[in-house]
Amino acid sequence: MLTAEDKKLVQKVWEKIGGCQEEAGAETLERMFATYPQTKTYFPHFDLHHGSDQIRGHGKKGEGGIMVLSAADKTNVKGVFSKIGGQAEDYGAEALERMFAAFPPTKTYFPHFDLGKGSAQVKGHGKKVAAALVEAANHIDDISGALSKLSDLHAQKLRVDPVNFKLLGHCFLVTVASHNPGVLTPEVHASLDKFLCAVGNVLTAKYR
Repeated sequence: MLTAEDKKLVQKVWEKIGGCQEEAGAETLERMFATYPQTKTYFPHFDLHHGSDQIRGHGKKGEGGIMVLSAADKTNVKGVFSKIGGQAEDYGAEALERMFAAFPPTKTYFPHFDLGKGSAQVKGHGKKVAAALVEAANHIDDISGALSKLSDLHAQKLRVDPVNFKLLGHCFLVTVASHNPGVLTPEVHASLDKFLCAVGNVLTAKYR
């Protein structure tokens, strides 16, 4: 378990790296291939020479798995939730409705729900979704701590497919954009997407 101090140090490292994550990912691969030659066996069709486009491309994929919110990201996310205000619960419900319509397999986790538009049960669950997101935004420097109990619930009881969190996050983004087209600039979009991914990662972090 990372301490608060650990998190600050990690965040500082990634803020220092800044826009060089892709180069760092590529160099990490090159170092691995040089130091541990046996790892090359998993890349039989790659050009493994220094500066290879294939290594750079794969290095770009590697950096995407680490979700670190920059100071700008945090400001952008807080700005979105400030704009949403008291509509968060409605947005949560709409995001669920969009998810059920666009990705029908997600309905399997709600077998006893009335999933019709305007359903009281969907609205009730939307309220829970909104509450979790608002809590995470209000404690954006410690999302893991803020959502610890909810993470335990998902790990020990609910066991929702992790993919569903990504789908719901996508639908929440669409909902925000549809109601606030001027708010979701490309930069804010990227920040909110990172935040929603971070929330999903926290909620599935204790899965075993």
